[in-house]
Amino acid sequence: MPRIFVIDDDKDLLKVVKSLLIRRGFDASVYSEWEPAYTEIREHEPQLILLDVFLSGIDGFEVCKKLKSNAGTRHIPVIIFSSYPRVAESAIYEYGANDFIAKPFELNDLIRKVHGILSSTVQSA
Repeated sequence: MPRIFVIDDDKDLLKVVKSLLIRRGFDASVYSEWEPAYTEIREHEPQLILLDVFLSGIDGFEVCKKLKSNAGTRHIPVIIFSSYPRVAESAIYEYGANDFIAKPFELNDLIRKVHGILSSTVQSA
């Protein structure tokens, strides 16, 4: 069962996404703050991270950059969330995100992206 971490300061969104992922057979953990999430990422390496751009007290782009520049976490795929679709290109090219999804998103679109990233990760392993 693939482990997915969701990091977003919108607690309502976290509830919905966690419920959806669990119903679809994923092991989902949600975090509204970066520091506890980072501790868990290092201890319980997820197969995918869903990350909001605007987190409380920290920039999600910088979080993505930190993950992608660390030898212990750079292999973990990251999908960036944002209400600003124009950030997609910079999220992928400048910060190393694997994909992007604009908020609000259709839940089926999110699941398609999750499956796409996870299947490409398995194929390249």
